[in-house]
Amino acid sequence: MRGGEAAVREVLKTNNPVLLDYARVLLADAGIEAVVFDTHASVMDGSLGILPRRLMVPDGQHLHAETLLRDGLSAGPGGEFPESGDPDGDRFLGGRIMVHQPENGFRSGLDAVMLAAAVPARAGETALELGAGAGVASLCLAARVPGVAITGWEIDPALADIATSNAHANGLAVTFVTADVFAPPAELKRDYDHVFCNPPFHGDDGASSPDAGRALALQDKGKLGDWLTAGLKRTVSNGSFTAIIRAGRLGEALAALPQTGVRVFPLWPKQGVSAKRLILQVWKGSRAPLETAHGLVLHEADGSYTEAADDVLRGGKGLEF
Repeated sequence: MRGGEAAVREVLKTNNPVLLDYARVLLADAGIEAVVFDTHASVMDGSLGILPRRLMVPDGQHLHAETLLRDGLSAGPGGEFPESGDPDGDRFLGGRIMVHQPENGFRSGLDAVMLAAAVPARAGETALELGAGAGVASLCLAARVPGVAITGWEIDPALADIATSNAHANGLAVTFVTADVFAPPAELKRDYDHVFCNPPFHGDDGASSPDAGRALALQDKGKLGDWLTAGLKRTVSNGSFTAIIRAGRLGEALAALPQTGVRVFPLWPKQGVSAKRLILQVWKGSRAPLETAHGLVLHEADGSYTEAADDVLRGGKGLEF
């Protein structure tokens, strides 16, 4: 961003200086250069902190920055990540997908794109997303693999409606319905070739967001195993179930999964840095032993995306386990 040459996007907007400083530290630790806009607004508001400041990051690192702040700020000062929002919608896959998400509540980012890239679906097959939110993961999958019949379950009727609108706006034939993952109506109880989900990131730890939608999306109250069991239940024999989870919950996840047919795919922030996220993939009925894949390194030393990560995030390439 030096010299104003690179395009930047707003990742945070707040009038809380403690939150702003904490966010800059989180990003700096990940090698992401961030600058604060509107710092001179203090001249107008008398240094009372009335006018919010905007934290800007390079456009190419926006998804990663948003994900870092969502996770870090939910456990830091204030207990939640105040979303900035883009009036034109959030761009995914290099702009191939434009998605409107709620200004308040949970917003999908890098995790959804990586999850969609991991689903090994082919044209003519069926796929189900559990907890679809605004539809980002399902829409990314539909854009990458035309011809897959995708259904998304979302417990929040308003979010299901937003997801449906996003599908129509992008010209993608994805069906979103209001359904409880743990108690779906009889007419939805069928098996799918591929099932995938991004279950709540936290268990019963961390500060709970005062926003009910965010709290529901970010904390599962120790029910990660239930999410994984529900996903496997809807997966056809010899089909795949894929989930993205926080690395610290791997033990909890493996306890709920079969002992065979499981592959672990780490997402490394940088070379030599411990993974914070893992993609789990289960082939139902497989007797193959547990295996850990090489995974994907997301960032170079300077904070830019690696070529392999960029191929997924912007180019829409699938992940190879």
